Formats: sequence, C-alpha cells, structure tokens
Amino acid sequence: MLNAATLVAATVLALAGAPPAPPAPPAPPALPSMTAWDAISQDVPASLDWLIRPADAKDTTGQIAFELGYHSEHHSSMMGENVPLSMLSGVTEGQLASAGQPVTFAIRHDAGDFNCKGVVGEGRGVGTCIYVANPAFPAALAKRGVSGGLEPYQQFQMAMNDVGFAYLDELKREAYATPSANDLARAAIHGAGLKSLLAMNAAGYRFGDVATLVKMRDHGVTARYVTALKDYGYSGLAANDLQRLRDHGVSTTYIGELKQAGYSGLKPDDLVRLRDHGVSGGFVGELHAMGYDGLSVDQLQRLRDHGISAGFIRVANQGGERLSPDDLIQLRDRGGRR
Repeated sequence: MLNAATLVAATVLALAGAPPAPPAPPAPPALPSMTAWDAISQDVPASLDWLIRPADAKDTTGQIAFELGYHSEHHSSMMGENVPLSMLSGVTEGQLASAGQPVTFAIRHDAGDFNCKGVVGEGRGVGTCIYVANPAFPAALAKRGVSGGLEPYQQFQMAMNDVGFAYLDELKREAYATPSANDLARAAIHGAGLKSLLAMNAAGYRFGDVATLVKMRDHGVTARYVTALKDYGYSGLAANDLQRLRDHGVSTTYIGELKQAGYSGLKPDDLVRLRDHGVSGGFVGELHAMGYDGLSVDQLQRLRDHGISAGFIRVANQGGERLSPDDLIQLRDRGGRR
C-alpha cells in the first residue's frame, strides 16, 4: 500500500508531466513599412459609393452614420463614422425623413471635394460620388512650409480622411515638427488624422513628429489604450515603451490582474518580460491566493519557465508546509521526487 508521502510524490510526478503554460500570444504581424505601403501605385477611383443610415451610438442627436468608399482592381476601402448632417452640403433633415427622393450634395475638404448624388428617405440613403481634387492644395501646403509634392492618389487620400489645414494648425499648436507632404499623406492613409491627433493630445501624449504618431497608430497604441494605462499609473511613457507594451500583448486587463494580485507599478520592461514568459494574471492571482506574495519578477519568471503550475504547488504543499520558490523549482526539476 502506498503511504501518504508516496501518494503525494506520485501526484506531483503526474502533474510534473504536464507541459508548461503556453507563452503569451505572439505580436500581430507588422504592417508593411510606411515607405513600402505608400509606394504602392494606386489610381484615384473614378467614382465612390456612399451610404447613410441612422447613427448607432446613443448621444448622436443631429448626426447620421455616413460611409464612403470604393472598390478597384488593387484596393478597396469603406470608411464610416457618425457625422453631422450639415457635413453633407445639400441634404436637409426634411429630405432625409421623407418617403424617398433624389438628392445631390457635396462634401468639401481642403484637399478636394466629393460631388455626390443618390436617393434618401426614411433616415437612410445610397448613391455615388465623384472626387474633384483641389488644384491649389499642393501650393497652399508649400506656403505653410510643407516640403515635397503630392501624388494624385496621396492627395485623394488626404481628401478622404480630411487631412488638411486644420490638421496642420493643430500640429503647430502642439509643437510638432512641420511635416512633409509625404508625412501628411501617410497620416491620412494610416488613419492618423485630426481625430487621432486630438485624442492623443487629450490623453497627454504629443509625439513631436507625424511619423511617430503614425507608427503608434500602426501598432495599436490608441488614445483609449494610453488613457487606460494612465488609470494604472503609467503616464508620460516614451513612444518605444508604448509600442513594446502593445506589441507584446500587455493589455490593461493584464495590468489590472497583476495589480489585483499585489503587483502594481511594475516597469514596462518587467511587464513585457512577464507577458513574454507566460506569467498570466490568473497564475499570479493563484499564487496570491496560496500566500505567495511579494515574489520578484525574476522569481515569477523562473517559476513559469520551469513549468510550475498552481496545481503543482498545491500538491507539493499537501504536507502542510509551504515550499519556497527555489524548492518548488528543484522539486519540479527532479521530476517531483523529494
């Protein structure tokens, strides 16, 4: 008959055979570099499609959900957001609320206009638009100190994303370096327009140049993310730290789980290291519940690297003692034999 010690050892051995917890999920594949992406030759679409429907958010009085997009041989895009009806110069509330009638309207941006036609009624609408570039736009940019010329497709994207003079004015107000025309086009293509710029500023981040703002956007460092980081005491981080946290899957949920288990104020490098080595918030929480508080980042990493699970620790401590992290690692490395 097996004695209690042998039973414990046997159980430990069984648990020891379990593979270590999987590491943190890999970072999403990087987007093509901005140079490669923007060098793709594109033709300005001959026409675009537009769509109106009721705004889907709660506090959107006087707004509509508007989508504008196009399809071509090499590319397609459909952009949508809640906008005031007044942005569609030529469409009235009465027309939109009618049983159905044809409309023509224009969307006017610094880089160019979209002249549109279609049908609206019962709060919805559909139709097509023709893009007309503003021929004076490149020269106007040059007068503001913007260097370099614009390809037609780049100017079209700036019109699509409303990257124009207001964007330049905000960059200047926030003490950003004067961008080149190519920088502005990249900001438009990569979705780092005025709303993104204003939101980052409101969250306390001014990156100093448009290239960095675009890079943050590409790596998923949004205003919402940096605001949530601030709630956990992380503010004023360098752009490289923000990018590394995001690339390595350090979410604010993860940071919150660590904090709940007694780990707050960890350095960004430590957060990345724990995440990379599969030290999950759940694992740290289980350690906390078993009385393993105040372990160093090195100890947490070593426990996970050696395949120590919460179940292993429970079985190893069945005799009433609480083994130290080093003892747990030695026991695990010996296959559970004391």
